[in-house]
Amino acid sequence: MASKQGALEPGLIDAESPVPVYAQVEQDIRRQILSGSLANGSRLPRETELATLYGISRMTVRHSLEGLASSGFIRRTHGIGTIVVAPKEPVTFELSLMMSFTEQLRRQGFETKTIIDLKSVIDPPEKVRAALGLEPDEKCLVFRRVREVEGRPMAITTSWLPTKRFAGIENVDLANGSLWAALEEHYSIHLSRTDNIVELVTVSPSEAHQLHVEPESQVIRFTGLGFDSKERATEYTVALWSGQVKFHFASHEPGGKALSDRPSVREAVES
Repeated sequence: MASKQGALEPGLIDAESPVPVYAQVEQDIRRQILSGSLANGSRLPRETELATLYGISRMTVRHSLEGLASSGFIRRTHGIGTIVVAPKEPVTFELSLMMSFTEQLRRQGFETKTIIDLKSVIDPPEKVRAALGLEPDEKCLVFRRVREVEGRPMAITTSWLPTKRFAGIENVDLANGSLWAALEEHYSIHLSRTDNIVELVTVSPSEAHQLHVEPESQVIRFTGLGFDSKERATEYTVALWSGQVKFHFASHEPGGKALSDRPSVREAVES
């Protein structure tokens, strides 16, 4: 049964998880705030009540609330209690610009953060290999980034880059700043266009946890192929976007310019 707005419904806490208990509680409450289950201005239960609801210590609850307060999701006032603060307006990402998400948001005055939770050199999936035009023995660096804006997780982005073309890419700092800027700085590669497929998909349990959304929520998935100025397929990316992002793009009449003869991302996705 769905909860009324403002009523906290504590999720299950896994004591065996590598994620600290305080972080699980913080993420659970944050998810309910972002989804609207906990309404703006509603009051959270007292620390002792939260400890009982989650089956944890009061000190652990306090640690969780401190994280929520520092991220701006709650306001704690002596004599009043802990008040839920409504999420900020969704950020806007301009799809018509060849400018990275990080750079766009920084220019809008937002504080951004990138967390890399996967980084490995592997044999890429066949769809990725075909889209990038790789030989059978070529490997890729795959890395997954959680993109946060003002403490809110906005996207999970998984990218593949060919290691033969980008020697030593696994040692480049990709957490601070834009991937595209890093490719230009270290390899003199400038991405000039992208080819994308946009779909509505259901998140997995782990993706819901990372994006702080309800389990089995639907999110927007971009599957993209980036091309450099010489029309070489350079980066294959799959990005999952939360409902906290608005997208804008402009359309125009066909100009008759021929596209790359490389496999398109549509061909890769549908193959």
